[in-house]
Amino acid sequence: MHIEEIIQKITPLDEIAQKMAQARFDALIKPVGSLAQLETMTSRYAGICGKYDKAELNYPNKALLSFATMDDAEKVFALIEGKDPLNILADFANAKAFGIVLTSDSEWDAIDEGVSLMQEYIQEYDLGLVGIASFSSKDNKYLILSLAGAILAAAAMKVGVMVDGETALAAASKAKEICPAVMNYVFGSEVTAETGNEEALKALDLAAPLRLSIPNGIGSGACLAFTVFDAGLKAYKEMETFQEAGVHVEMKEFSMAEEKKKGKKNG
Repeated sequence: MHIEEIIQKITPLDEIAQKMAQARFDALIKPVGSLAQLETMTSRYAGICGKYDKAELNYPNKALLSFATMDDAEKVFALIEGKDPLNILADFANAKAFGIVLTSDSEWDAIDEGVSLMQEYIQEYDLGLVGIASFSSKDNKYLILSLAGAILAAAAMKVGVMVDGETALAAASKAKEICPAVMNYVFGSEVTAETGNEEALKALDLAAPLRLSIPNGIGSGACLAFTVFDAGLKAYKEMETFQEAGVHVEMKEFSMAEEKKKGKKNG
């Protein structure tokens, strides 16, 4: 599919579903806003899916796609064979992990390769959330274009993308350059120890739920962030609202305003 067709399929989020999901979080028996990024991730996921009913907003099938260029192909062999630490972390997150070697050596071929690969994995494994990472440097322009194509393809298929590391962030920046609306579908995963990683996240207006000082963006952060994502969804689906519990007005001691007051006094 040509890149122009992909771009045309990248639509805005369902604002009603997103707002209704956030409204449910606000109504849960807890201080308003206390789950922070868990709330915003789940609400945005509701906007992607176009669903906010707790019974219908299901845990997505997840996969980590960690890429490498031909020059770095040996770096993903263990991952392909299922013997890399990433395989263990992905399994812990109820996700799959795939090592992918890219072969394109022209700009348009690179974008098309990323698009085709993402479409293939999403369709074969019915994915609803994909982690993007890389064993290779962001200095390779064909790599960046392939990853950008993959991110665009996921957004066109209404699948969230969790970026991990400087190479994936550079690809997200390129995807945004091609189609700004793609960022509605992009999630941050972690602040790595890579130079400039936090600044790159801020430049894309992405929040990362984890800061673990992981030295690279090969996918560890994305796998661990999958578990945080699921935690937010679990709270959304299993916690009760005040109304569901038969309490019709938020009690003062549960309000975020009171929590902030306590924090100032204790400070």
